[in-house]
Amino acid sequence: MTREEHLKFCTVCQNRKFDSQLGLVCGLTSQLANFGNSCEHYSEDSELKAKRAAEQVRKDILFNTASLSKRFANYLLDTVLFIVFGVVFIVLFMSLLSIVSPSLLSVFEEENVLLNYAMAYTVITIYYVIFEYSTGRSIAKFITKTKVVNMQGEQPGFKTILIRTLCRFIPFEAFSFLGESKTGWHDTLSKTRVINV
Repeated sequence: MTREEHLKFCTVCQNRKFDSQLGLVCGLTSQLANFGNSCEHYSEDSELKAKRAAEQVRKDILFNTASLSKRFANYLLDTVLFIVFGVVFIVLFMSLLSIVSPSLLSVFEEENVLLNYAMAYTVITIYYVIFEYSTGRSIAKFITKTKVVNMQGEQPGFKTILIRTLCRFIPFEAFSFLGESKTGWHDTLSKTRVINV
């Protein structure tokens, strides 16, 4: 085995120790690792190994984060798509309402800004929650080959996706991508990232 291959074991071994001249050595022999396929002194530090694995996942996520151009394309495509989704949703909702309680249709005949905003927010929430919770991807993310993951690199749960979606309604949230981190508030607050698939 090479030194790099040995270090994969030695860095998470409970018997490791650091020597100022040699670097990481065995704490029992004070020598550099020289074993073949396995070490008789190897005693895994499972807590450290889990920490190192989590660090590697975070590095992989940061390395594989979708570019701002893909994020902007997602934004534009999703805007068009949830307008289409909204029209279909409202037509179905109005059809159902006309069957169940036709008298309630009069509410929609008057200009009601609050009702319009409520319907728009409801449609956007349903659009993102359905797609991102079930697949980790909105329709736009399928097109741009990106997906939403949590900080462990896994598909986020319902609560996380709901928080992510509701954060999109924060005023000026679209401008939050202009900071150094190049992630939106809906990413940061929900502890999610959009990565390339």
